[in-house]
Amino acid sequence: MPRESHDGDVSGPVSADGEVGADLTWLAHRAAAALADAFNEVSREAGLTDLRDWLVLALVSGGRERTQLEIANELGIDKTTLVSILDRLQKDGLIVREVSARDRRARIPKATARGVEVKDQVAVARETAISRRLAAIPPAERARFHTMLWSIVEGTGPRPARSS
Repeated sequence: MPRESHDGDVSGPVSADGEVGADLTWLAHRAAAALADAFNEVSREAGLTDLRDWLVLALVSGGRERTQLEIANELGIDKTTLVSILDRLQKDGLIVREVSARDRRARIPKATARGVEVKDQVAVARETAISRRLAAIPPAERARFHTMLWSIVEGTGPRPARSS
């Protein structure tokens, strides 16, 4: 259940029957924030601004080519925000933007060798940070937890679990 904050206050909304922290939306938000904080820390240690930098870098580090619009839509990042992220990644030498062969007006961001190296470094550190945050969940239940989260995100039922 809810834990005391650093200043001793118990945090979390109170339900109609007086139970602190019973609101599932609040709990999901706090869990996401805790994981994002851990992810942001390892991202910053690798020279990135936050987890959004890593998400973009991971998406452009291989696989199919995506336009900037496709990346924004896939990651749920505002187009203007994505342009700022891409500008920063390009300035740091982690990506290049090439003209699309399909549409000369579109740019295709691609990771540089250094970008792939940073992406891989953060991926390893991320797994360690997330494992620390999920330590209270027995390893055998983590895959089930992951599947349940996907059910909420997609709203269409369980998705096959990945090992974590």
